[in-house]
Amino acid sequence: MVLNNKPQMFSVYFPTNFFYSNVVEKWETIVKRMKLPYESVCDFMNNQIQSVTFPALNLDNATQQRWNYEVAYAQGKELEPVITKTLTMTFKLTESYASYFIMWDQLDTYLHYHSRKELPEVNPWLEPISLSFLTDSGHKLTSFIFREITPKSLSDLNLSYAAQIASYNNFNFTMMYNRFDIE
Repeated sequence: MVLNNKPQMFSVYFPTNFFYSNVVEKWETIVKRMKLPYESVCDFMNNQIQSVTFPALNLDNATQQRWNYEVAYAQGKELEPVITKTLTMTFKLTESYASYFIMWDQLDTYLHYHSRKELPEVNPWLEPISLSFLTDSGHKLTSFIFREITPKSLSDLNLSYAAQIASYNNFNFTMMYNRFDIE
């Protein structure tokens, strides 16, 4: 019998060099002050990832009239040029909004004009992100490595004095990628 998948059977993570040195330097003391079992800012942010929206495949078929019938054919492009190359990650909004502002600082450094001169690690693209799909026993089945990543959006932060105490808050970080590899 073939079982249904478990929606949590994936693993996604930022590589250790994903966050810029000035962001790590600024937030490392705050993360360590939380007295949680995180070794670094990258480790902290990897553990705040709640979900990932995997890109959709929307294929436009070419159609042609054959007598009284419309007939569909495969389009003339390969798969990669027609994929919507957008990746959205949902993060847990942590105590003191730390996870949100770590990502904010990362994007600020990425987009700041002087960062390219001051920090040699600031490149035209962010470091690759790996998304692995796991079997029911927890073994890696396949992995997608998203490369040449460009930030697209950081969702708004909803602040309210009338918020429920036990509410669960999160935010989204959307990226576009140019290339991907499948392992």
